Amino acid sequence: MIQVYRFNTGSCGGCDLEVIAATAAAADIGWAATPSEADILLLTGPLTPGAKKAFMALLQELEHRAPIIAVGRCAIDGHPFGRGGVAVIPNLTVHLSLDGCPPTPAQIVEAIRTIAVDREDGAAGER
Repeated sequence: MIQVYRFNTGSCGGCDLEVIAATAAAADIGWAATPSEADILLLTGPLTPGAKKAFMALLQELEHRAPIIAVGRCAIDGHPFGRGGVAVIPNLTVHLSLDGCPPTPAQIVEAIRTIAVDREDGAAGER
């Protein structure tokens, strides 16, 4: 099972609801209890200044172990709230940016599965 952890950084909740619907619809995707248990991190929201500090601390703690999916337009560049999202962290590696306001549950499931397969393929090549 692919374990995901959702990190809301100030969103309206639209993308979060779609992420919940996506995980409920996919038998192979479940919730990680903590970020350290996650196979994939899902970032929602425009990355407010307060949330940015917490998010960066989390990434440092995890040593960038889990790939990141930026879910929704806010997480990508802060729109419609102005500048923000992962665009304000130029050296951050985001494995997939999923545009939409909000993206559909089907798009979210596809993105999670794509990253999980890419991650498995990379791990197989390292063995």
